[in-house]
Amino acid sequence: MIVDVHGHFTQVPVQLDAYRGRQIGQLSRPPRGKGDPGISDDLLREHLQPHVRENQERGIDKIIFGPRAGLMGHEFGPEWISRHWTEINNDLIARACAMYPDMLIPAFQLPQSPGVEPAASIPELERCVAMGFVSLQLNPDPSGGIAPLSPSLSDRSWYPLYEKMCEHDLVGLIHAANTRNPHLHMNGAHYVNTDVAAVVELTTSRVFQDFPQLKLVIPHGGGGIPFHWNRMRAIHVGARLAPFEEAVRNIYFDLSTYDAESIELTIRKMGVDNVMYASEMWGSAQFIDPETGRKFDDTVDMVTGIDWLSDDDRYKIFEGNARRLYTRAKL
Repeated sequence: MIVDVHGHFTQVPVQLDAYRGRQIGQLSRPPRGKGDPGISDDLLREHLQPHVRENQERGIDKIIFGPRAGLMGHEFGPEWISRHWTEINNDLIARACAMYPDMLIPAFQLPQSPGVEPAASIPELERCVAMGFVSLQLNPDPSGGIAPLSPSLSDRSWYPLYEKMCEHDLVGLIHAANTRNPHLHMNGAHYVNTDVAAVVELTTSRVFQDFPQLKLVIPHGGGGIPFHWNRMRAIHVGARLAPFEEAVRNIYFDLSTYDAESIELTIRKMGVDNVMYASEMWGSAQFIDPETGRKFDDTVDMVTGIDWLSDDDRYKIFEGNARRLYTRAKL
């Protein structure tokens, strides 16, 4: 079995974005409730077909399936607009996963807002747990890189959220949303920068001492961490911290990096017990590679083709580690 731990519902009906447009248009006149985007079951099923078809064609059996990361919208508007938008997206994911329960495993976004304490997201976390979600997308930078900046992931303001994640055995995918910094490309720079920052913040802190059961996944192969292994080790030596190569084992990494050499390096550095297959299908790498004629995110054979991996290693990467981590899921 192959489990893809990093999926987003990107091929959404236009009615969802139309809802967002109306929501933005009503910014000065907050509605009494969140409303309804008007997406029928038939329309939803139609727009899920690209995701279902690609998974089947590539031999992917299960996918952790969440809302669009770049459009979580945390950086825009007041707290109420983020709460309503989040609920609409999470409800849509719940409906989608109920249609394909043997393939899609639900992950939710949080109603994060700039300057708002992370604990404010706990009611939505509890609601999603009650609906059967197994994972969440955690944005370390809800303001999108401008003031008010969010505290480091090591800050105690995050602790109430971590406590709830441990209580409900939820897996957190550290994933930025959009950026408001005009110097940064969202996919090419902002996401990768956030991944690296998250690893540094977590490994140089006492988060995993305080929450040894906390389950966090850094996407995109850790952003750039495998390529700067000794830089991280040197930082830890200089600061007299626990060795980086030990501290980093508290974190899991997915393999959505899209070339065989990078995937292989990530596995070597992070270890087969701490990496999981991911393609972030229909995301930033959904385009055709002119050198191969295949989509950049079609990467299953980049793992199967690593000749130094044992059968047990491949089992862990494709399935075993996900089974161990996503204990709430039916894998």
